[in-house]
Amino acid sequence: DYFSLFQFPSPSTHPEISLLVKAVRQSKMKIGQSIFTAVALIFNVDDIFVSTFTMPLGPALAPTGLARISSPSLFPTVFRPSSVAKCNLSPPRRCQKTPTTLHVSELHIPGYSQSKLSFLLDNNDISQERTFNPQTDYISYLPYQDGHLIHRTNMPIFTSEECQSIVFEAERKALQMGWTTNRHGNYPTTDLPITELPDSLAFFKVALVERIYPLLRSQFGNFLPDGGKNLRVADGFVVKYDSLGGQTELRPHRDGSVLSFNIALNAMNEFEGGGTWFASLGEDGEGASLKIDRGEIVSHSSSLLHGGYGITKGTRYIMVCFVILEGYDSWSMRFYNQVRNL
Repeated sequence: DYFSLFQFPSPSTHPEISLLVKAVRQSKMKIGQSIFTAVALIFNVDDIFVSTFTMPLGPALAPTGLARISSPSLFPTVFRPSSVAKCNLSPPRRCQKTPTTLHVSELHIPGYSQSKLSFLLDNNDISQERTFNPQTDYISYLPYQDGHLIHRTNMPIFTSEECQSIVFEAERKALQMGWTTNRHGNYPTTDLPITELPDSLAFFKVALVERIYPLLRSQFGNFLPDGGKNLRVADGFVVKYDSLGGQTELRPHRDGSVLSFNIALNAMNEFEGGGTWFASLGEDGEGASLKIDRGEIVSHSSSLLHGGYGITKGTRYIMVCFVILEGYDSWSMRFYNQVRNL
């Protein structure tokens, strides 16, 4: 079922997808081929656009070209909607809000049931959970109920030495296997999974329990069920932005989880630009991006439209994690849809 595999909306609820299916069938493309080209509607940002893809029969989804739907010569005659939203896909311009279908829990993404296990602490060998003061330890943005949906710490959560150790291990691993560039479908990053970095993973599992989960419960616990006791990282990876021929930015998107956070792994003076851009902050350009220094964290509701603001010089490293709420699948989906357009 390619619609569930690539997290496309269902044809039964989105007539545009029915048109897509008809167009693909008329062009006599066969799923049985090892590689095929398809025209796909993407709903993961607040815009409707189409992309030409090369799809291997596996989890990778690599875009090979992009064109607006207003160029009818690129598509079968049957698939020419008369009107669509036309918005700039790059930050900081905000686009017209359109429905989005994303999977955000173990119920919707069965793979999370296994991937979360990699981040569970093997034993109870921890010191003491850190406590955080909302008045002094972080700045909060975008009010929601009794809390906020975006936060930025005022101080490092990881030390400089801890951050440098993660970067060094990632670069050593990259010499062996290279940086991956197709793990996240429509919005790939140049990254390495933390699970490929044994030393960093061992450190990170302890840091989750002692520092990060307590921080997230302090920031989001006012509206999370049980105060966020069942938070679980389901995916984590080190991202590299490189101004010299590498990836420099990440287009506006929404994550498939309940909460997301990123940790700066190198100092701000090692690059220019950067930061996490949020449409909800209501400002244009770099002013809408939250910048953090090494060891600091930006955390937010995964459903908010956000992106990686481009760097213009140097190299930027961050650790990104997607967090689910174990045992609260239905609540997770309701929460996702309630806040996605704030």
